[in-house]
Amino acid sequence: MARKQKKSDQAGRAKASIPSRGVRKSTNSVELVAPSDKRFRSKVLASVGLDDDDDDSYDKCEDIEEAGSHRLDHKNKSENKRRRGEDKAYENVELLEEEDEEDCEYDALDQSNSTSTTRCSTLKPICNNLFWILLTVAAVIYIFYDDEMLEESETDEDVIQKQQPYSYNGYVDARIPTDDEAQFGGGLNDAGAALPSQEDDDEVAKEMINELGHHHDPTGIVEVDILWEQLDGYAEISEPLDDHDLPVFWHIPKCGGTTLQDMMSHCFGMIEANEVGKTHVKDELEIIALDNGNRYVNVDLSNPNGIEHAKDLGFGASGLANVAITSWFHDTASLFDDDVHRGRCFAIVRHPIRRAVSMFYYLKDATWEHTYSDVYKEMDLEEYATSQYSEDNWMTRFLTNQMSGNVYDRHLDLAKEVLESKCLVGLMEDFSVSINRFDHYFGWSQRDFGGPVSMANRGTCVARVIQHPDNAHPHPKVEEDGEVWNLLLKKNKYDLALYEHARHLFYNVQSDIVS
Repeated sequence: MARKQKKSDQAGRAKASIPSRGVRKSTNSVELVAPSDKRFRSKVLASVGLDDDDDDSYDKCEDIEEAGSHRLDHKNKSENKRRRGEDKAYENVELLEEEDEEDCEYDALDQSNSTSTTRCSTLKPICNNLFWILLTVAAVIYIFYDDEMLEESETDEDVIQKQQPYSYNGYVDARIPTDDEAQFGGGLNDAGAALPSQEDDDEVAKEMINELGHHHDPTGIVEVDILWEQLDGYAEISEPLDDHDLPVFWHIPKCGGTTLQDMMSHCFGMIEANEVGKTHVKDELEIIALDNGNRYVNVDLSNPNGIEHAKDLGFGASGLANVAITSWFHDTASLFDDDVHRGRCFAIVRHPIRRAVSMFYYLKDATWEHTYSDVYKEMDLEEYATSQYSEDNWMTRFLTNQMSGNVYDRHLDLAKEVLESKCLVGLMEDFSVSINRFDHYFGWSQRDFGGPVSMANRGTCVARVIQHPDNAHPHPKVEEDGEVWNLLLKKNKYDLALYEHARHLFYNVQSDIVS
């Protein structure tokens, strides 16, 4: 206890004897002593009973002070370097300003060089930024526009707003220019393009007929022999074209047929016989004209009853129409029941699976179609593919008139023969080439049908119709070899084989006939 008291007294005396901030008091004067002075340290240590040699804090303080001195020296050196760098930069700026002054001599002569330099220095970054902004905007516009065009050119799906086809109401189609608006024309072919001769030598004609099997000898199969007899109203595609023959467009749904109808009626000015005339059906034949200049015969070839009525009125031999359009291939052949007037079939075909997908999405919205049903509204594509409503070898059935029951290999073989001998084939994926082939075969560009567009402007009209197809509907694509694809393929395997045969005819057989 006495020792603690002694230490406490010593600490108290040491505290009392420590000068404040290095000030040492004396009886005569006050001497200012720096804290780093040895006498100050010795006094402090002695006041608390410590020896100078027993404390190593002096060395530490000395190290700290030395380090601080080094940092200060380093800081001073860095400051000097920075100042020298600023001087150097200032010299570079002066040099740049001198160069800018030379570049800015076009500024107003009454302004000083320093003002011109400042203005140029201010405008340059602004102009550079503006340039890059405009370049970026232009690049973005180009990329997105090009992507849209690329997408449009690569897909065979429909791209315009869902609506009733133009041909139904007969209003003026904004896609089709008038004669005054057209700037070029000439039809689909050059004026001097060679067309099939109408006066072929009989021996050459017979040879062509034999090559394509014009003579359909009796097979002994009643079903087949009756079919060929009923289709006798159609001319063989290899036979020379006669002035009394009527082109019959076999309209396979969702194969570009409505667009082709617009082209024939408006661009070429043909008088058509299709479903448009059904609202004007009478007991006598007549030609009706719509507000847009298109003309139609007042018959309805969109169903068997309408075809039968047209037959009763003598439509086949009337010569009123320039082209007949129907999906009912077999029934339409009955319109031509004499040896003078016959039908000339031409058609556009499409991959049957893609066509079936397009048909499904079309029927979900096409309230104006007689085939529309509310049942499609709630269906998805997979349900459609497995339902009774999905298509089942549509082309094979219509060519062979096998509208119910099953179809077999013999129906496919017969459909191939009918298509090859009775129809000039076009392909939807080669739409423009197909139209050109039809034009060459029938000689459309050489005839003036007297329609709303002059012959000189047909080329413009046709190009615009092709670029903006009618009756088109956007829909998602189906993955090839996917589940839905295979479901539809299972129901349309004969049509797929028939489609491949049509491609063979288009590329390898019928091109020789037309040329």
